[in-house]
Amino acid sequence: MMSKSQGIKAIDSISVHRITSGQVVIDLQTAVKELLENSIDAGATSIEVRFKNYGLTSIEVVDNGSGIAEEDYESIALKHHTSKLETFTDLTTIRTFGFRGEALSSLCALTEELTVCTATSTTAPMGTNLVMHSSGKVKEKNTAARTRGTTIILTKLFAPLPVRRKEFERNAKREFGKALTLLNAYALVPCAAPPGIRLTVSNQPEKGPKSIQIRTLGSPSCRDSVTSLWGPKALENIVDIDLEFEVEKEKSTLKRWQSLDTEPVTVRVNGLISKFVMGCGRTGTDRQFFFINGRPCNMSKVQKVFNEVYRSFNTNQAPFILADFIIPTESYDVNVSPDKRTILLHSEGNLVSALKVNTCSFLRMMR
Repeated sequence: MMSKSQGIKAIDSISVHRITSGQVVIDLQTAVKELLENSIDAGATSIEVRFKNYGLTSIEVVDNGSGIAEEDYESIALKHHTSKLETFTDLTTIRTFGFRGEALSSLCALTEELTVCTATSTTAPMGTNLVMHSSGKVKEKNTAARTRGTTIILTKLFAPLPVRRKEFERNAKREFGKALTLLNAYALVPCAAPPGIRLTVSNQPEKGPKSIQIRTLGSPSCRDSVTSLWGPKALENIVDIDLEFEVEKEKSTLKRWQSLDTEPVTVRVNGLISKFVMGCGRTGTDRQFFFINGRPCNMSKVQKVFNEVYRSFNTNQAPFILADFIIPTESYDVNVSPDKRTILLHSEGNLVSALKVNTCSFLRMMR
């Protein structure tokens, strides 16, 4: 029962930090996603994600990226500290995965302990091990052997939130499965520059041997990544997508952004899709991945269009889809939800309509 109000008062800073952090990192997959994106943004070509007991004991992400400079140690986990934004208008041109400076700060507040071991090209083979306070400040600092890159270890995720921790323990294997599905999307990121990103994901249960869950070879080819994840048979009956079309800007969008630029937006869609022939699809939509400029995201209306068009040719199945939409950065807003997987397309209705027409034409040509 809530206590009788004694008037409006400020919430103490520790409680505020814990409350807001719990809104940024809501589950296991969000925590892993944030760490993985930091590694990609650091230019890593090799990333290893190690789960212990499905993430209940710890999550470790090891990369060979650029590492963290010594002058940044004190600010890496402070709220809203980032190297990727300086002004609000920078959001219209953002191409990095992370940018708001919330992830590490939130994870510090939601774990029993967070440690960072990092080295740059100038400090390797020696690095620095940082033990972070729940506030995001550095609690301990000492030297450690480390090649260039960064290792971050989260111990006992959600330990400071007893109810959420209990729920995590109850559904650990299901949450682990959701995390693997999300990691599959990052393993398929289609804009990875040569030589690509080599991703390895493993789990060490309390009892039994360590098992490799995902392993890619670091090829920038989407087809190679699909083969690494699901074997060569996964590419049977798969064809390349290569669409290009123009999307008229909606009047409401122009008014909202006070824009005088009425020129249509050019959209390209690259990727892979199942052949439309009967028997070439899948029984479910479990292998459908959507990206905007290489960023994995949720695109429910776009997904619906692909499935509706596909079922007009193959009524009983759903396609495998890997579709990357190449769109000018000012034509969408990624700063919508804390996990940055919800994307606001400024002329979504027109894009969906144009996509439907062009997808139909594409499938007809593939006959």
